[in-house]
Parts: sequence; C-alpha cells; structure tokens
Amino acid sequence: MIGQAVAGQLLKSLRTRNYRQLWYSDNLMTSGEQMEFLILAWYVVNETQSPFWVSLFAALRFTGTMFAPLFGIVVDRYDRKKLLAFSRLGFGGVALTILALSFSGQLEVWHVFVLTALAGMGRAFDNITRQTFIADLVERTDLSNAVALTRTGRDAVQIFALLAGGILLDRFGMSYTYLLVMFFYLSSVLFITRMRPPPRTPTARGTSVLGNLKESFQYVGKNQIILALLLLAFLVNLTGFPMNQGLTPVFAKEVLGTTSTGLGQLLGAYSAGSFIGSFAIAGIANIRRLGSFMVIGAIMWHVGVLALSQTSFFGGAMFILALSGLAQSTCMVTMSILLLGNTSADIRGRIQGLRSLAVYGLPIGLLISGGIAEGFSVSAALAINGIVGIVVTIAIVLRLRGVWQVP
Repeated sequence: MIGQAVAGQLLKSLRTRNYRQLWYSDNLMTSGEQMEFLILAWYVVNETQSPFWVSLFAALRFTGTMFAPLFGIVVDRYDRKKLLAFSRLGFGGVALTILALSFSGQLEVWHVFVLTALAGMGRAFDNITRQTFIADLVERTDLSNAVALTRTGRDAVQIFALLAGGILLDRFGMSYTYLLVMFFYLSSVLFITRMRPPPRTPTARGTSVLGNLKESFQYVGKNQIILALLLLAFLVNLTGFPMNQGLTPVFAKEVLGTTSTGLGQLLGAYSAGSFIGSFAIAGIANIRRLGSFMVIGAIMWHVGVLALSQTSFFGGAMFILALSGLAQSTCMVTMSILLLGNTSADIRGRIQGLRSLAVYGLPIGLLISGGIAEGFSVSAALAINGIVGIVVTIAIVLRLRGVWQVP
C-alpha cells in the first residue's frame, strides 16, 4: 500500500494524456541530443586537440539564447504544439545533414561548428516552448510534480544515451551511431503530433515586440523573487554548467586519459546523480522552503566543480560528478518550479524567454573556461569556476534575501 501511494505521487502527472505524450517526446529528444553531444564533442576534441575549440563547439550549442526574449513572445502568441513540432523537425534536419556528410567522408570541423550553431538557435526556442507548455497541460497543484518528473525522465535517458553513445562510438564509429540520433529526433516529433492540448487564448498580441519586452522587464523589476531566480540562473550557467557541457570531454582526455567509453561513463555518472535528485523531488508531495533547497543545491554544485579540479583518479571523478549532478538537479528543478509558480499565466512565455536568456551565461562561461584551460589547464578552469560560483551565489542571497525564504 505504501509503495503504491509513493508510486502514485511520483507518477501522478503521467495520468494526464497530453503531458504523457510530451514526456515521451522530451525523453526521445533528450536521448538524441545527449548522444549527439557526446559524438560531436569527441570528434572535435580528437580533430583539434584543443580545449578552446571544444569549448567553442559547446558554446555554439546555445547560440539561440541571445534571442530568447523574442522567442518567449512567439511562444505566448502562437500555438505551442505546432511550434514544438517545428523545432524538433529542425533538429532532425540538422542531424540528417551531419549524417550524410559523415557517411560520405566529407565531414570537417567547420561543418560541425556551423550546423551546431544552427541547431543552437532551435535549442533555445525548444526549451522555452517545452517549459511553458508544461504549465498548460497540468493542474497547478500538479505543477511541481510535472516539472520534477520531466527532469527525472530527461536525466534517466541521459544516462542511457551517454553510456550507449560512448560504447557504440567506440565499436561502430560516428556514422552508424548517428543513425540512432536521427531515430530519436524523428520519433520525438511523432509523440508531439499525438497531443490534444486544451484550447488557449494567445497573449502578447496587440502590443509591439518592444512593448512586450518592456512589459517583461518591468515585471521582473517589480518581483524580487523572479529577479533573484534569473540572476542565479545566469550564474550557474556561467560557472556551473561548463563542467559537464564542455570541460568534461577535455578533462577525460587530458587528465584521466580515457576513451569515448570512459567519457560516456563520466557524463553518465553526472546524469545518474541528477536523476536521483529530480526523482526525489518528484516524490515529495509538498516541498517547503524551495528557495533554501535551490540555494544549497547551487552552492554544493560549485563545491563539486572545485573538487573535480583536484582529482586525477577516474573513480573519484565519477563520484564527484555524480554528487555534482545531484546538487545541480536540486538547484535547477526547484528553480523551474519557483519560476513557473510565481509567474502570471499571461506573461509566462516571456518570462521563460528571459530565463533562457540567462542561459547565455553558458556560452560565455564556456569560452572563458576554454581560454583558461588552453592557457593554463582544465583543472585551473574548473577551480576558478567553483570558487566564483560559491562566492557570487552567497552574494546574491545576501542581497536578495527573499529568495532564501520563498516557500
């Protein structure tokens, strides 16, 4: 009976058909995205032997973040189901191009950079649409569970995709492994077409784009909690995410001396820790002091970044990455819940656009980290990120104290 009650709490959002279809689509999309990242990162690190070029590749995956506020306006104005299907078809098109170039033996690093930048435009748009769409599909009382369950599914399939991607890449090479990436992307579109979302009155119309943007910034300026969440979002993208989004492939090759299979295990450990965190949050009916959970998660995440800089042992690195993933998930899931729960429905897409604009900290952080790793070492880049992240997180909380106490 207790087990059934726990399972019912964990999976309650999946009883909603539309959310369930989105969940399936997201998991397939994430599988393709993570496997593709591992394949291309390993290709770039071996072709260039340069931490900076690997970091540049990773940064190009987020080119669309600079247009995120505009994407948020589009998401508020138009049919979110169609927008999501369109963006995921775009990922399939980019993957098909890379696959064709790889099979023909004509793929070069500059192809990867250009196509990754193109996909980066769609990635920001897809994230804003998906995150906003969740609140349309479930009751407000189920929102925390839906956000955590979405993250849980994505973290779980990341483990599989990264481990499988590393093994398949070692055994069959890039071209044949990329066939699986194509399958994941196209399958994700199928589940979007099966959705029947409730009717929604589009907002952000009748006002100019500049007017919509002004409304968004005014809304944030009047809400200290939203401001603190956006500042913390920018910070963790600047100093936290570069660890697993760009520096780990370099760390795996230069410090640990491992193969693509080892890289898959390292990134899989990070995703496993993230899965545990999001799974735990999904199973808690009513979490109190979400702000405290978020802040503690952010600090411990950066402690993990700093700790990784001090190890050269593969097993120790896996353990640290797993704990860092757990802290990252705690921070990011609670942040998403707070942002959706404290934003008015009529402006939610535009605020998610500003939230995605904060992701622009990631390409900036990757380029800075890549430069430090190139000039000094990848361990130095990790250490600096960890220290800066801890100090600035504490500073934000001391300046905007309300975020610590938000329920």
